[in-house]
Amino acid sequence: MSALEHCPLVIFIAYTVPPDAEPRGYSQWLRDVDMPFFNAIPGTGHYANWRIGEMLEGGAPAWDYFDFQGLDSEEDLERVWFNPDLDGFRRNWLKLWGYGRGEAPPVLRHAYLMRRVGTVSPGRDTRLTLSAGTGALPEGAGDVRWQVEGVLHKHFGGASDKAWLTPTSEGNPLGLDWMSAGYGDAAPAAEATLACRAELIAAPDRLP
Repeated sequence: MSALEHCPLVIFIAYTVPPDAEPRGYSQWLRDVDMPFFNAIPGTGHYANWRIGEMLEGGAPAWDYFDFQGLDSEEDLERVWFNPDLDGFRRNWLKLWGYGRGEAPPVLRHAYLMRRVGTVSPGRDTRLTLSAGTGALPEGAGDVRWQVEGVLHKHFGGASDKAWLTPTSEGNPLGLDWMSAGYGDAAPAAEATLACRAELIAAPDRLP
């Protein structure tokens, strides 16, 4: 297991669930089933589930949950993304929880490959400030910063004739070029077009 900040690449997964998911025990299911499953995938260094709280900048996005899947190394990306157990797990997730709507928009049907940039300040907080924006990645924003550099299609986009990984220059449903996390109640990056507080649901190295 690695700290998220030490993972060279991170897969960012943004999603939402139906209104009745939490009353039916969704967060506990993430702790008991989802988070342990993903952290057991060879090549995954850190997998954690977060939920958006207060919006600080910009309108509320189409997603109110997000996961970080940090990889042990750059070479682990393909074997993690094509792990043979993932298709069955995703089908079961859709059966149990779904997206909370008839058809998920493109931003929720893909995942996003992010590359860590610059120095990091590891933290074990259960609360963070997520900042994101377009254009150049700002210096010194947050405790860890990432450049969004790819769109992953395999398990989130369904059948497609596209490559499983495409550069953001060919289309980026997330609409963001960079992201940063500041632990605790850190101030959002001044350049952010989207910023929010987020609360930890499940992680391998800390309790919510």
